[in-house]
Amino acid sequence: MLCALPMNFRKLLLFLHLTGGLVSGVFLIFLGGSGGLLVFEGEIDHWLNARLSWVQPEGARLSLGELSDKVLARHPGSKVSVIVLSKDDRIATTIALRPAGPGKSVSLRVNPYTGAELGSTDTANTFMAKVHQFHTNLLLGPPGKLITMWGAIFLLGLSVSGLILWWPRKLWKFGGAKSGRERNFQLHNVAGFYSCVFMFLFAVTGIVVHWDDEVRKLINKATHEEDAPMPRAVTAPKDAAPQGPDALLAAANKAVPGARVTSIMGIGGNAPVRVTMKFPEDGTPAGRTNLYLDPFTADTLSLQTSRTAPLGTRIAKLWNREIHTGDIFGWPTRIIASIASFTLPLLVVTGVLIWLGRMRRKRRQAAEA
Repeated sequence: MLCALPMNFRKLLLFLHLTGGLVSGVFLIFLGGSGGLLVFEGEIDHWLNARLSWVQPEGARLSLGELSDKVLARHPGSKVSVIVLSKDDRIATTIALRPAGPGKSVSLRVNPYTGAELGSTDTANTFMAKVHQFHTNLLLGPPGKLITMWGAIFLLGLSVSGLILWWPRKLWKFGGAKSGRERNFQLHNVAGFYSCVFMFLFAVTGIVVHWDDEVRKLINKATHEEDAPMPRAVTAPKDAAPQGPDALLAAANKAVPGARVTSIMGIGGNAPVRVTMKFPEDGTPAGRTNLYLDPFTADTLSLQTSRTAPLGTRIAKLWNREIHTGDIFGWPTRIIASIASFTLPLLVVTGVLIWLGRMRRKRRQAAEA
């Protein structure tokens, strides 16, 4: 039993637990704080960019073709390349324009009911985008991604060792503390007990996030499954024009009934058009169903849905992310995930105070001796 562990092992485990917390503490504070915000990334971003996000529903939405025509009338010579749709009737549609010649593409937020432009995404508040990048790579690129992965590994060890160390005393509620040191010790134990399962899940899923392609390939190889192949290049028929967004939307809805289109990419070009779709049970923001259409005929070239994808793909790309972000069961699990994530900085601070208290007692005992 855990309570019967040898004392020398417990001392070693306590040393490793405290040392691991000290080594990774700063990174875990950052990861916990940023993770707690990212659970509500979309909502916070809409609030920070209210002028680019919110619209007043006014009757029926314009068709994608009508919406594109109104935008292109204000930007002659450009072509619509990407359309991003929102499920919320109060959120603007995003339309990306590709210039006819050399130049930079522009992304606009547009009222889907009137076609009025709300502004360019270049003027948007990028705070949440930076928080997202900070959480995944500390704004350092690949080296930062490696650091955050090691932070997840440390968190995994801390969650397991913390539960083992908690077991003999089984402090699961407050009471009886006579000093600040005892209250801090109780706070660390109680908060650690109630959050240890979530810390374990954050750690495991965080590690998988960094190795998702490797995990996907490994499981798919074990189950003898393969992802749908990427479509080949399309040869443009003579004198054929690319299909418009309305035809592409209709083709997608016919090919994958029951799923909602979240974005159409590659409109008006010669390459296969990628349509991202989302089933109701898919907890990821944009969905994990990918459909590729012929840009000239709107025929299906390749399709992989979140319901029929290989097991490894669903585990690594869908379920793992839903668990990591708390999206798996909607608002209840998102709220729990956010609270648990914000608990991580609390555990680090109280753990450091416990370590400092141990150091003071050791120095005092040495002086008395």
